[in-house]
Amino acid sequence: MDTQSESSSGSPADAGGVIVRDDQSDFFPLLDAAQACRRAGGRLKIVDSGKLKISELEWLGEAGADLYTSDLARRGGGEFILLNEAAKKGRAVAAYFHYGPFESAAGEKSVSFASLKVMGRSGLHLYVSNGRQPREFSALGELADACLEGGSRLVFYHHGRLEPALESVVLQGAWIHVSGDSLQSEDDAAFVCDCVRAARSQDGNIVLHVEGPLSLSWLYDIFKAGAFVLFHTPPSDYRSPQRPFELRAEQQKLDFKKYFLHRAFML
Repeated sequence: MDTQSESSSGSPADAGGVIVRDDQSDFFPLLDAAQACRRAGGRLKIVDSGKLKISELEWLGEAGADLYTSDLARRGGGEFILLNEAAKKGRAVAAYFHYGPFESAAGEKSVSFASLKVMGRSGLHLYVSNGRQPREFSALGELADACLEGGSRLVFYHHGRLEPALESVVLQGAWIHVSGDSLQSEDDAAFVCDCVRAARSQDGNIVLHVEGPLSLSWLYDIFKAGAFVLFHTPPSDYRSPQRPFELRAEQQKLDFKKYFLHRAFML
């Protein structure tokens, strides 16, 4: 998903705030909006497209705007750390999504894996997906550990069949988003429950995206274990045995830092 679709889809309520791309407005109106949102007790989320200078984004972070950036917008790991420090001063959040591969060395068009770990240790919230790029679980574990050390958490969007190595990543405090389509058997559902229980010691968890029919017994066990469940299906009839699970999911409060911009997307 590109930043344009992230900033134009969904509703502010679903996204946990108002989302604006930095190329949709000039700097000073964005600064006014950040200050107004802070006074009103709301959140302004600014998606970094690379248009603004780092110093301007720092001003916005210090004014209380949440900053959402990526390696599509910038390449320097040091720049992302500066944004994080500015956001901390403004009691806001800086979030970084890594689209590219894990590179051993930095280049003109890439952020090195070593830089990613430094960014995680700085407290920057890191987001990664294997939807377009394959990811090694050992590397994800290193990133999760770096984020844990920095006081943030790695958020990983996992596509495909469930892998035993996921448990080692969630044990290091990661939050892992998985699709209901990944659950192909009772063993898969049991594995999700095991991951949720194992993650508690480090404040990690599983976020399950339900996009189609799923066994009610599996849902029962997953809720009981303490996972977060997001239904992307139309609400069931009030007589449906699935309806109580949907209502329970609506009552769950998922921290906005545990997803990138919109909770409804499996990135």
